[in-house]
Amino acid sequence: MRRGSWLAVPVVLAVLAAWAADMVTYLADDPIHRDCITITSDAPLEFMVTRTQEVTGTVQVNPDNILDRPTAHFELDAAKLSNGIPLRDQIMRGPDWLDVDQFPKVTFDLKQVKSPNQPTPLKPGQSLSIDVVGSLSLKGRTLDVPATIVVTALPADDETATRLPGDLLKVAASFDIFLTDFGIDLGPKAVRKVANRQHVDVRILTSTKKFVPPTR
Repeated sequence: MRRGSWLAVPVVLAVLAAWAADMVTYLADDPIHRDCITITSDAPLEFMVTRTQEVTGTVQVNPDNILDRPTAHFELDAAKLSNGIPLRDQIMRGPDWLDVDQFPKVTFDLKQVKSPNQPTPLKPGQSLSIDVVGSLSLKGRTLDVPATIVVTALPADDETATRLPGDLLKVAASFDIFLTDFGIDLGPKAVRKVANRQHVDVRILTSTKKFVPPTR
């Protein structure tokens, strides 16, 4: 390697270190399962809420400017989704619907921030509404979905420590999906009992430190 190339290495490392120093990583991985994702179906003959409280993921953000290279990834086990009726759960997880054996994971990745469109900081204790486009993967298909996300930064204190260690970021999101877009055919028997348009609500509390439950 030429001498000039060697001299460039410290500069590159310094730039990478400065880049990383700006970013804060929050983890979603509550082993007590206190987060919640609900999927609401409001069909002519039936109203149904499917839910799970088991979700994992990461959020990486620059608290001085949420537009500065933010990333987010969340995933859940499709087999953990339940609407409270065992027979209905069995059908939902089967090959005609979610086909969880072949497609065990549902994932959401942040793709683009639509608004705000100017540098915006995360202010402790204040909620910030963000319009985004995410990539949702469900039953082997990945599609872009618009979503509204409200985040609230909660610096660590004695009260937050009773829930999770470290600085916290509350993530509340909502968006709609259409089952047929993901290859789920309602069929004539279900079309009046299951809505094609499903509304998704997300409530996740993320933390800068991994939570380890106390041992007895």
